[in-house]
This record gives sequence, structure tokens and C-alpha cells, in this order.
Amino acid sequence: SWIPLLPDTLGSMGRSGKPDGVNMETNGQKWSSLHQKYSADNGGKSVEMTLVMGKAAPPLASFQMMSSMKMETDDQIVKTIDVSGYKGLLNLQKIEKSGTLMISLSDQMLVVIEAKPITSESEVIKLAEQLPLAEFAAQAK
Repeated sequence: SWIPLLPDTLGSMGRSGKPDGVNMETNGQKWSSLHQKYSADNGGKSVEMTLVMGKAAPPLASFQMMSSMKMETDDQIVKTIDVSGYKGLLNLQKIEKSGTLMISLSDQMLVVIEAKPITSESEVIKLAEQLPLAEFAAQAK
């Protein structure tokens, strides 16, 4: 049900390949994920978007553990931010010029955006704002 919600383009980049996903069950706990890559024709810039749903999903545990973290070094910035009314955890790698943004849509659904090259918080937020976050969140109900 998530595939029709995936945008055809993200940050002026088109889809690169077909979406792939997994449904997992372990010790009676279920979780699912869907992954789509976007890239520029020149091969320079890329974005990977992953939707994750299920309280047992490892990315959700990681988000919950780090969701109140704030850190800045010469190499990295980690902080919580607001993205269209949802709580997000931003991790910018300054030297690598890459960024990861985890957005909690509910206590059991997360969107993860990984982008490179990326140099600012605003670049990552602009990508996230192009996603149908509210429609993804409706899937968690």
C-alpha cells in the first residue's frame, strides 16, 4: 500500500530502480520496510528513502534511543528537528557531506532519508517536505 505513495521524483532526482521491501517476523514481532533510491542523471547526487513500520523494527529502536540527543563536533551534527509537525532526528556528516534524517510518523512508523552530497539542514528538510508524510502516517493507523 506504500508503493503508490512514493513520489516519482525527489529533489529533482528520478527513481533509480524499483522499490524493494521486506516483511519480517521474529519472536512474534512483525515489522515491514520499503526502500526507494533516487539519483540524478549525472550520478552525482543521490537520496535513499526508507519507510519502516512495526515497533520491533531496528530503525525505530535506534530513533527512540537517540531522539533526544544533541551533539556538534568538527565532523558531525546530531539534533532533533521539526519536519512538517513530526519529530525528526538529523545527523549531518560534515566531511563526508552526507545526511540522514529519521522522521517519526507514529510510535510504530518511521521515514528515513539518506542523502549525499548534502551540506545543510535545510537541504535535507526540503527533501523531507516533498514526501507525503501525512499520507504515510495514515498507513500506521
